[in-house]
Amino acid sequence: MKSFRTIPIAAVGLALALAACSASPAASPTKTTVTGTLTEYAITLSATSASAGIVEFDVTNAGTIIHEFVILKTDTLAKDLPLSGDSVDEDALDAIGEVAETDPSGTGTFTATLAAGHYAIICNIPGHVMQGMVTDFTVN
Repeated sequence: MKSFRTIPIAAVGLALALAACSASPAASPTKTTVTGTLTEYAITLSATSASAGIVEFDVTNAGTIIHEFVILKTDTLAKDLPLSGDSVDEDALDAIGEVAETDPSGTGTFTATLAAGHYAIICNIPGHVMQGMVTDFTVN
């Protein structure tokens, strides 16, 4: 039969406590929440900028027709984005993501880790960009 050396429980507890004290806590990433409101024909944000990192867009369609909320990383101002027909060609740009078509009174959320730079936010339903449903967002 094998014999085991016993270690007092207090010594084990002390070792675990010291290990826990010496470990530095992991920094949790900061999340910025921005509220977006869609109406005919405007996009209103609760903030026009955020620090680089996790940004959550909580979007409400307060309008009377369907809208969407598309985020594009670009140096071009939202009002100057080139049109292909009556909408922006998202495939030709750096599309970050979107809150897809949302019915009136509907809501949606999109969260992304955003790098510093300029972002254009648009409702890319045909005709809506042309009517001014665009805004700019900066990440510092």
